[in-house]
Amino acid sequence: MEPFLNEAVKLESALGPADAAWQDAVALDEAQLFPVSLLAQLQQLKVPAQLVPRSVGGRLGSFEAASHLLRAVARRDLTVAVALGQSLLGSVAVWLVGTAEQRQRQAELLSSGQLAGLALTEEAHGSDLLATGVTARRVTGGYQLDGQKWLTTNGTRGEALTVFARTTSEGGLSGFSLFLVDKTRLPKKGLIEVPRLRTHGIRGADISGVGFSKLVLPESARLGSEGSGLQTVLQGLQVTRLGCASFSLGALDTCLRVALDFAVDRKLYEGTVVDLPHARWVLSTAFVDLLICEAVALGGVRGLHAAPEQMSLTSAVVKHEVPTRAERAMREVAVVLGARHSLRQGPAHGIFQKMLRDAAVLGLLDGSAAVNLESIGLQLPRLAQHRSRHPHPDAELAQRLSDRFDSSAPLSQFEGTRLQLMNAGVDDVTQGLPLSLKRLGEAPEATRARLVALGRELVERLAAEERALEALTALDRAALKRSPQLFHRAVKHAGLHAACACVHWWAHGRANLDEFFAEGHWLVACLHRLLHDEPLEVEPVTARLLELHRAGQSFSLTPIAAP
Repeated sequence: MEPFLNEAVKLESALGPADAAWQDAVALDEAQLFPVSLLAQLQQLKVPAQLVPRSVGGRLGSFEAASHLLRAVARRDLTVAVALGQSLLGSVAVWLVGTAEQRQRQAELLSSGQLAGLALTEEAHGSDLLATGVTARRVTGGYQLDGQKWLTTNGTRGEALTVFARTTSEGGLSGFSLFLVDKTRLPKKGLIEVPRLRTHGIRGADISGVGFSKLVLPESARLGSEGSGLQTVLQGLQVTRLGCASFSLGALDTCLRVALDFAVDRKLYEGTVVDLPHARWVLSTAFVDLLICEAVALGGVRGLHAAPEQMSLTSAVVKHEVPTRAERAMREVAVVLGARHSLRQGPAHGIFQKMLRDAAVLGLLDGSAAVNLESIGLQLPRLAQHRSRHPHPDAELAQRLSDRFDSSAPLSQFEGTRLQLMNAGVDDVTQGLPLSLKRLGEAPEATRARLVALGRELVERLAAEERALEALTALDRAALKRSPQLFHRAVKHAGLHAACACVHWWAHGRANLDEFFAEGHWLVACLHRLLHDEPLEVEPVTARLLELHRAGQSFSLTPIAAP
C-alpha cells in the first residue's frame, strides 16, 4: 500500500461502517442541524491537525494524503467535510504569508478543534472581489474594520476568520489586504453575527457571514504586506480548489455504492437489477467517471508539490471538471434506484438524495464553474504561445510527469512561494502527452490496439484545439474576456486535460498498481468516455466494480477498505 493511504485506512477503520454515519447525517440534515458529534469524533482522531503544516506542530505532510482523508469524511457526510475543507480555506493564507506568531496561533486554534473560514464575498458584489465594500481603515495602533461579509462557511461557528478588506479607497489590484480575526481575543461588540442562510444542500452547514462595526484590529492582525490581499487569496484558492475535488469523489463513491447495493439485492424480472444490461452500463459508466475524476484530482494535488507554478491553470481545471462530472454521474446513476432516488428515506436511510442535494453546492465552493472557466480561458493563449516556441517536451517535463503520476514517487515539500497568479504557458499534463503515448505500445495485447488508436485520436483533438486557440492569442485581455469562445475553449481544454491525466496515470503507475490497472481496460473506457461521451466495452470495468463492492473497498484506482 502506498504511504499516502495509511492515514486514510486508519481513519476509515476508526470511523467504522458508513451506514451508521449515513443514518445520522440524514437525520441531522432533515433537522438542519450541524453534525457536532461527527466533528467531535474527527477532532478526537486529530483529523484537523492534518490541515496544519508540520513546521508548526501539525500533521500536514502532503496534500495527497490530506485529500484522501477529506474523501473518507465526505463519503459519510459532506456537511462536515465542507466545514473541514473551509477551515483549510480560512487558514491557507496564514500558512502562505503569515508570521511565525500568526502561524503558531492558527495551528493552536485548529489543533484544539476550532473551525476557521475565509470571509471573502459580499451579498452586493458576489465574486467581483475588486468591488469589495468591507473596509480596513488605518487608526492608531492598527486598523478599523467595517462592513459585512456574506456566504461565509463557518462564519458563525468559526473562531478564526481570514477577512478580505479594502485598504485603499481607490481599490485596484493592490488596494486590498487580509486580516486575521481571532474571535477569542476580540470584543464581541464589534462583531455582528449574520444569520445562517438556508440552502438546498448541506442543510446543517454554517453558511452565514460576519459583520464588523468599528472593530479595531492590531497591526499584527494583518496577513502579509498591505495591499497583497488579492494576490494571496488567488494563490490560496489554487490549493483549496484541489481539495474540493475530494468532496466530489466521496459523494460519488457513496451514491454509486448505494445504487450498487440496491441493484445487487433487488429482485426483478427473474433476476436482480444488476443483471439488467442497462443498469450494468449505467453503474459502470459512473465508475468510469469516478476514475476520470480521481485521475484529474490526484494529478492536481501531486502537482502542488511537483509543479506549483502551474497550479493557477491546473486548479481551475480540477475545480471545474471534477464537481461537474461527478454531479452528472450521480444524477445518471439515480435511474438504477428508480423512484427511490427521489425519496428522502429508503435505501441507506435516504443518503442518496442528501448527496445529490449536497453535491449541487460543491460547484460553488472556492469559485463557481463560471469563475474557473474564465480563469482557464484567460490562460489558454499562453499555452499556445509556449507550444509554438517549445514544440518538443524536455527532460525536466518528463521528470515532473513521473513525480505527478507515479504514486510511488516521493513528493517534495510544498513550496507556497512558487505559486503564480498566471500560468507562464507550461502545462505538463497536455504538453507531456507525447512522452506517455510512447508507452501505449507496451500495453497488453488485449488493449494495445485500442489504446494506440485512442491515443492517436487524443493527439488529433489537442492539435485541433491549438488551431482553435490561434484566434484567441491575438486578443488583448479585455477582448478575450468578452469573447464567446473563451468558455467553450475552456470546457474543451478541461476535457482534454482529463484524458491526458488518465494516460499519464497508466503510463507511470502501471508498474506499481495491480493487474486490473496495468491491463488498461479502464483506460480504454475512460478515453472513450472523454472523447465520445460514452464508455466502450465496459464489461471488464463492471467486473472490477463488482469485485470492489464484494470486497468492501473504495471505488478507486488505489482501493482501500471502505466499511
